[in-house]
Amino acid sequence: CCWPDLRISSQRGAFALSLAKAALPKSLRGELSSSDLPRRKSSGVLGWEECGLGSQLPIRFLSFSPRSANLRAAAMGRILVFFHSNTNCTQQMAEYVAQGAMSLPGHEVRIRSCADCLPSDVLWADGLAVGTPTNLGGIAWEMKKWWDEFATGHWDKVDGKLCTTFSSQGGHGGGAELSCMAMATVLLNFGFLFFGVTDYVDPLHTLHYGAVVAKCPRKETDIAACRRLGLRLAEWVSVYADGNKAMHPLLTTKAQDRALAPAVRGRPVHLVIQKAVPVENQAKWLDAAAELSRYSWREDGCISYQFFRGDDSDTTFYIVETWASQAHLDQHSASAHFQKLVPAMDAMSETVRFDKCANAIRVRRSPPSGTINAPVAKKVLVFTKATDYVHASLPAAAACIHLMCAKMGWTAVVSDDESLLEKPSEEMFDVIVFVNNSGNLFDTSKEVLSDHLAAGRGILGIHAALASFLVGEDPTGTQEMEYSSPVFESIFGAHFKNHPAPQEGRVSVHEDNVSRLGISFGSLPASFDHEDEFFNLSRNPADDPDITVLASVDERTYEGGTMGQRHPVVWTRTVGNNQGRVFYTALGHFSHFYNGRGPSTVAKIIEGGLRYVAKGL
Repeated sequence: CCWPDLRISSQRGAFALSLAKAALPKSLRGELSSSDLPRRKSSGVLGWEECGLGSQLPIRFLSFSPRSANLRAAAMGRILVFFHSNTNCTQQMAEYVAQGAMSLPGHEVRIRSCADCLPSDVLWADGLAVGTPTNLGGIAWEMKKWWDEFATGHWDKVDGKLCTTFSSQGGHGGGAELSCMAMATVLLNFGFLFFGVTDYVDPLHTLHYGAVVAKCPRKETDIAACRRLGLRLAEWVSVYADGNKAMHPLLTTKAQDRALAPAVRGRPVHLVIQKAVPVENQAKWLDAAAELSRYSWREDGCISYQFFRGDDSDTTFYIVETWASQAHLDQHSASAHFQKLVPAMDAMSETVRFDKCANAIRVRRSPPSGTINAPVAKKVLVFTKATDYVHASLPAAAACIHLMCAKMGWTAVVSDDESLLEKPSEEMFDVIVFVNNSGNLFDTSKEVLSDHLAAGRGILGIHAALASFLVGEDPTGTQEMEYSSPVFESIFGAHFKNHPAPQEGRVSVHEDNVSRLGISFGSLPASFDHEDEFFNLSRNPADDPDITVLASVDERTYEGGTMGQRHPVVWTRTVGNNQGRVFYTALGHFSHFYNGRGPSTVAKIIEGGLRYVAKGL
């Protein structure tokens, strides 16, 4: 793909079709259809709504699934980034705006210039981002001419479509905001719905009238403004064109911004609450705590809302909250979710201590250089490449992991770019996560995983990761498969052979091993019934003394298992002198494990594994 940092395959469904059409003469575009492009096997497209994350937004999601032309009912937003550029500056802005729009999985995005945009492109789109250079405080004549010509025959064909604008200028104060408003005036004449953006990408840089930069977008704030504009357009398209109200910015990006922003109104208020929760009540209490936390993080003025388990007692828990002001805390206490959940939690526990605190010292936002043990945010690669069988759950799984990282203050990159795992890759990640992959993922002669583990860094594998590097292809998973490379067997300790049809089995957690390693699976029960694909493996990890089994499935509770009485489904090991940590869970076939619509068991296991493999860094 020719755009920087996009990190997607250029042969992916409708997006690939858009790129291919852009390269063709106008006269031939109508002759190219999605059937002319190489396709991957897939059960279809999962848009953002099907990922089911509601208000939970992954900021950087750069991997997509193929889509079929007959899946418009799946709520796929259509976005056109339309620009004119004389010096390439506005074109660079357009590319970053498109990246922002594509950061919501499932949206279809086209980029067109005045030279190649057709009226059908505008009619196709649900939302437009229109960019122009600033010429004498106004829009470029080429852009105005295009819309003048478009008016003939299309004047009343675009009412109600969403729009926003962006502009490059020769220098700060060069009139780019005027150009954005002038462009908006043209679009309003066609019946477009124009919106402003209240967000700040840093304390001094906003985009109320659209994204504006001086010359080309070189600074991080310029790039962030362009991406935020595209993201906001995609959010509004999700809400108004696709009917997904859960993607309202107040529930997604703006909620996250508030959670990360410093308090700006009044004095911050901190609460530290110690609770004693009997063991028999902990599962229900923690479920209520998780629900309370989800609602509270969305509230205006909530800076932090966290639950901790004490190390000194099995029944001790701490609630640590920070609110921007007393008024925000009072509003929280009066909220419907607080009134519903807190009394129920109090009935299951005892309040040991309740402390209301204020800042005792003034803390620098960034530690001075040379500070010892300053916390460093982890950088995680969520690798999604799948070239044979493509799991329908892949988008939801990747988004779920991205959200986990965001909550921990980590940076997550979701990508299917194999060069990130091949020498001489310049990118270093603290943790690499393989998510439901298939096919040959990278050139094993250039692999970086050995060096990654040797440096003490972590690797986490989920479900079909062990079905990578297979000889041939078996969409049903029933025939025994051999691998084309032993690289994953050497890392994880086993490789996929086959699996029976998905069915329910009884999974037991090896709590002694989990506790000994200091891994936390939240409120995961000691045993539970679970429907999944239970893999048969090339070797039994339970027979390897260097592997610690964390959970097993009882083959007597389902049909088709060949591993015997000890059938591991979750395990871990360390590699090398620096104890690089490897964690694998065979559970995780279905989308509802990741999107909040099904049991949370898989998500709890993944989050515990993610924290564990990163803990030693």
